[in-house]
Amino acid sequence: MMHPRRACLLLPALWQAAAVCAAEPPLVDLTLEELVRLDVSAVSRKAQKLSETPAAVTVLSAEDIRRSGARSVPEALREVPGVNVAQIGGGRWAVSVRGLGGRFANKLLVQIDGRSVYSPLFSGVFWEALDVMLEDVERIEVIRGPGASLWGANAVNGVINIVTRKATATRDSLVSASMDDQGRAVTAVRQGIDLDGIGALRVYAKGSELERSRSVDGKSERDRNHGWLAGFRMDGAGSGVDAWMLQGASYRRTTTENIETPAVGGYGGLVPLQFEFEGASLTGRYNWGLADGEASLQVYLDHQWANVATYGKGTVNTADLDFQHRLVPSGRHEVMWGLGSRYIQTEIQATTEVLSILPPRREYRVMSAFVQDEITLVPQTWRLTLGGRFDYASTSRLEPQPTARLMWTPTLADSLWTSWSRAARTPSIGESDATILFGLQPTPPGSPFPAVAVVSKPGAGWSPRAERLDALELGYRRNLGNGSFEAVLFHHDYRRLISETTGPIGPGVIPIPVAPYYAPVQSMYRGNLSAARSTGLELGLDLPVTANLRLQASYTLMDTAARRSADPVRNAYGRILEGSAPHHWASLHTLVNLGRGRELDLMLRRMGAIGQGGVPAYTSVDLRYGWRVNRSFELALVGQNLFDPLHLEYVSNFFPGQPAYQPRRAYVQGVWRF
Repeated sequence: MMHPRRACLLLPALWQAAAVCAAEPPLVDLTLEELVRLDVSAVSRKAQKLSETPAAVTVLSAEDIRRSGARSVPEALREVPGVNVAQIGGGRWAVSVRGLGGRFANKLLVQIDGRSVYSPLFSGVFWEALDVMLEDVERIEVIRGPGASLWGANAVNGVINIVTRKATATRDSLVSASMDDQGRAVTAVRQGIDLDGIGALRVYAKGSELERSRSVDGKSERDRNHGWLAGFRMDGAGSGVDAWMLQGASYRRTTTENIETPAVGGYGGLVPLQFEFEGASLTGRYNWGLADGEASLQVYLDHQWANVATYGKGTVNTADLDFQHRLVPSGRHEVMWGLGSRYIQTEIQATTEVLSILPPRREYRVMSAFVQDEITLVPQTWRLTLGGRFDYASTSRLEPQPTARLMWTPTLADSLWTSWSRAARTPSIGESDATILFGLQPTPPGSPFPAVAVVSKPGAGWSPRAERLDALELGYRRNLGNGSFEAVLFHHDYRRLISETTGPIGPGVIPIPVAPYYAPVQSMYRGNLSAARSTGLELGLDLPVTANLRLQASYTLMDTAARRSADPVRNAYGRILEGSAPHHWASLHTLVNLGRGRELDLMLRRMGAIGQGGVPAYTSVDLRYGWRVNRSFELALVGQNLFDPLHLEYVSNFFPGQPAYQPRRAYVQGVWRF
């Protein structure tokens, strides 16, 4: 892994998000209460009650998202136990599950309706380029812990599955408009069309300009984020084993931020940086009955392009095919299996000497197969799940990713489970192919050179291996009527983590603008060199106190320890891992129905200190007042960070951006349905 605090000149290596994952199975029509308590595909790739799921899972319903006051997916995830969300700047986020986080957390798989937005170039998600129309999101499923036995490589610490509503459920029209206290607007429109017995079509468009962050003195930062999104979704009239779906989307976003570079001989400081993102995707899925079971076939095409000022640009093109078949239960066994094929083409055009990638254009294929058997040991009491996935990429070795889960349900309200899973994270193109000039590091006084040029490159003879995780989990869940309580203990053991080690100085020099006008090269060699362990506790509570009062709370306690080394660079990487997330964080959401269509939401978050970047602990209080004026119109007033005028949530650990402080904010939103 590349040293994050020296990544100021890494820019062209890191563009694009490409889709690399599998399909979402069909969901039968369910009541709202059932939807809230279901995990559709994040754990078992099928509709399954939460009480019967042997994994740490949280499902955010459309109602949960609406009442959180969120205007983006990361904001909606803030209250999920085990998920750490921190805002870096305008539309820039650090989102991770169970630690090892950062601006591009490389062990978290994010997908929208089965289409992955995890990038093969740098192993992460460009959250600032990711936009969805939240009014049409049916739910967000979050699995904490490995999901690789079904979803494949890179579903290491967790899976976030964003599921949008079927077009058959959105046959009406919708207009949503909001404006913040700085006058920046977000508008979205959607039109549903009935296809006369064939199904339904939904078309939508969204435009937004996000509020800027602040510098430490309270002044507005250069971190604009604005753009648009447009798309459609078409669903057939059938459901279950007789259903089909076709959807497509296109977007463009422009973001700006300040990058901090070390000052050498009077040069350096803040460098403005502008990103441009464009992308388009097309996804189709068909479900049918096969051999008395259920089968699903999904295919998608994805194109993404990014340009970064004068540094470079890149493209990622992906074609993905996924098949799964759930067999009819036979005795105590319920078997599911599937096959997948993926083609990815990447191309990076660097326009500076900062970066070189060999080869600049790469094509590779991934073949995969999985199988899972749910075995009923004692009906309605003991169930054992055994499964595994095998991924073979043309750029790496075969990676088996097995799992074993045992669940005990002594009563209808209580369930306990334990699991062991193995997951792998495939090296990114940047890690395996790139030689990068990180920047100039000042030398101590008296040195013959004012600086050395730090260059990262693959280690000599290094054959990249996938990073590996072995995870143990013990969980307990109790249903509380329309609510639930969950407690989870976990231990993650990471091996073959990609990091750097110190190489020799020279040969070679880099020109610099001060005497003696050149600097020697300090090489840093990448390889599978490091290891770490994480242990933690996650608590989640959803408690209906009365018919008009509900409490939702979460608490996470976590500790990460990296293996020490005699090499100072490898130790620095270990300290970054240990300080990439707080040791503890908590949230409390009080939901009050005031009657006559009025509702009040009070949200309290307490975040511990983050070692990386020296981010202090902070407390944030948000308030939302909603009013259903009539059946067609809803109004909401939201205030964020009410009692703290300015706080720091994260310091970018990839591009070393200027620390961006989050101010007190407010916005008003109106939603019309007709």
